[in-house]
Amino acid sequence: MPELMFDGTPVVVTGAAQGIGRDLAGAFAERGARVALVDRDDESLQAATADLSAKGFDVVGIAQDVASWPGASRAVERAAAELDGLAVLVNNAGGSAYTSVDIDEVDEEGLDRVLAWNIKTTFLCTKAALVPLRSRGGGSVVNIGAIAGRAGTELLPPQYAAAKAGVIGLTRSLARHLGPESIRVNCVSPGFTRSGPRVEEIWESREDQEAILSMIPLRRRAECSEVAACVLFLASDASSYVTGTVLDVNGGFLCV
Repeated sequence: MPELMFDGTPVVVTGAAQGIGRDLAGAFAERGARVALVDRDDESLQAATADLSAKGFDVVGIAQDVASWPGASRAVERAAAELDGLAVLVNNAGGSAYTSVDIDEVDEEGLDRVLAWNIKTTFLCTKAALVPLRSRGGGSVVNIGAIAGRAGTELLPPQYAAAKAGVIGLTRSLARHLGPESIRVNCVSPGFTRSGPRVEEIWESREDQEAILSMIPLRRRAECSEVAACVLFLASDASSYVTGTVLDVNGGFLCV
């Protein structure tokens, strides 16, 4: 298969300032897409946008918290205006919201934050994207899940597992609802990934690194570029008859 290209394709990536999101934005831009990077972290967003702009890519940064309808709608509307439309939405905004792995230590506010960062952002940004996607005659939505949502593990917070399972369920439901309008909805579910300073700090603090790696048949964590390759496939016409699927990118973690 030739390298996937997105010449002039308008793409929105949420949670794009750091980690996997930043690499996703860069991967689309490198292949010719016009990319709107959306993130609540204005400082990191400016740095990411400036870096990609300096490389000659067609990108715009939109500082916005998309965990509420006003924020999500403003971000997507501005992106569609800046990019002259929208063909691909990547719902990458999410995370464990800095909450504990121990359920005894998670309060209601922490639970709400995790659900908002993952499920609400995915739902609201997709809803906001429907107008520009429909005006184009269809498009692709790629949601970012996680192994936590595919199989419960004591290695990851239960509230995060619930949120990512919700993202997967939402993906499958939206695929059925939006398929008749030629809007495909899929999910990429990464495993343990080398995805930025905060994640690396957490990883380095773990005393069970070797035990975790021993549970992964490939015996290593994923690179962001490996996750990005799967997102590019699901966003492209190469997967034109694929919708409602969950693509696991975890080195075989779930097969053992």
